[in-house]
Amino acid sequence: MTELLKNAFTGINIIPTVLLLIVVFYWIGVIFGALGFDFLDFELDGADNSGPFYAVLSFLNLAELPFMLVFSILILNFWIIAMLMYYLPIVSGGPVNAVLLLPAMVVSMFITKYETVPLKGIFNDSSVQEERGREVIEHECILKCDLENGRLGQAEIKRDGASIVINVKSEFHEESFHKDEVAFVIRKDTDKNIYYIVKMEEKKNELFDSGTIS
Repeated sequence: MTELLKNAFTGINIIPTVLLLIVVFYWIGVIFGALGFDFLDFELDGADNSGPFYAVLSFLNLAELPFMLVFSILILNFWIIAMLMYYLPIVSGGPVNAVLLLPAMVVSMFITKYETVPLKGIFNDSSVQEERGREVIEHECILKCDLENGRLGQAEIKRDGASIVINVKSEFHEESFHKDEVAFVIRKDTDKNIYYIVKMEEKKNELFDSGTIS
């Protein structure tokens, strides 16, 4: 155990170790209620859903699973592989060890991809998705990033307890949204797990025209 701790904080090995500690403290915070489930959630600010960044996210099943869950599994795999390098005939934490961290991360991504496949069935359970859909569709959301040109972004829906973070796109390609802007969720693309949003002003006009409000 002493050798493991020493190796974990030697040279370049401190990088995967610090990442693992961040993940551990995050989940401790979630368990004890100090942090929300989406506290360290990422933003897809300006990410094109057909670009390489989105391809990487899809590869890691992030379109169907919570980011921090996948990130935690990835970092744990990365740390384990980094620690196993201790048994290689190289200087622990040295320059060769540093170079090997890159392929270690790539290998970790492949392992994570296949480890998270069974979890997709849990999160994509029809009853769970229906319940989540009822909590999201026809509700207001707050944009977590700028959104334009039909690109993919994220939004947060406030509710009692933990907030819900969802992947969103504009219903109308020409419309743009700004970070922290309030929008209205109108529908969901179940296959892509993406919710479509419109401007709040448009929703108010629709309700006014239908006579729901006056």
